[in-house]
Amino acid sequence: MNKLELYHKSHSSVKKDAGQLLRKFASKLQWRPDGGDSVLEIGCGPGDVSMDYVYPLMPENIEKLIFSDISSKMLNFFENNYEIPKKCHLRIINIAKENSLPPDMLGQFDHVISSLVLHWIPDNRTALENIFKLLRPEGGDCILTFFGYNNIFEANHIISSTPKWSPYIKNVNRFVSPLHNCSNPKETFCKMMEDLGFCNISIEVKEGIYYYDNFENFKENIIPVCGIFDFIPKSCHDEFLEDYFTVMAETTAKKRGLSLRDSMYAVASDMFVVYAQKRKQDQTTK
Repeated sequence: MNKLELYHKSHSSVKKDAGQLLRKFASKLQWRPDGGDSVLEIGCGPGDVSMDYVYPLMPENIEKLIFSDISSKMLNFFENNYEIPKKCHLRIINIAKENSLPPDMLGQFDHVISSLVLHWIPDNRTALENIFKLLRPEGGDCILTFFGYNNIFEANHIISSTPKWSPYIKNVNRFVSPLHNCSNPKETFCKMMEDLGFCNISIEVKEGIYYYDNFENFKENIIPVCGIFDFIPKSCHDEFLEDYFTVMAETTAKKRGLSLRDSMYAVASDMFVVYAQKRKQDQTTK
């Protein structure tokens, strides 16, 4: 994630939509009748979504809520800019790799929540398998929001294929959602979860378009989430952004059936929200 401070203050509409979807699906969470739930948020980032949308979902009688992220810089920012509530803790966790989870966290959580994370992980299957392992053996559930489609990913792919910019950009697939090119991403993701042992899966997709008014505002919001920008020489930054924003407008127009003029400084996306339960250990077949 580029420019931590910029990311913290950017994409407020996107984060709000993700938060509203979390709130909507939170009614499905199976809280313990006597309280004492343990909750893990994966990919808390700088803490804004965590404090604005995740924490307010928690009942007062939870046992603990752990905010986790792969980045120590993100967690430091969170700790330095927010008052960490009672019963809450910060931990570094990487769900993108096999055999990377802290042993003391395996099978310890009743609920896992993740917002705007999975589209950054090329191997969603490994991430979901790790979420499965973090939930208690006797069962638990999760809510996940992420982009199945976002024309930032499409722009990354298109511009990295141009003769002008391809010499600079390495491993572009790191910056394209794994579901981006699926013919039926909803079905693909559901099947992946079922194969890993999840059940009672609900998936909703919200089509969106986010407008950023002008070049400078768009620049401020796009740079933090444009991974390929780091590959571009500083002397070429403005020229690259001009080309990149043109591709963004073209892909937005195509995706949403708009004119090119109406698609300038806009992001088109399909945001997924997923609820699923872990099948109890004695019911799981491998």
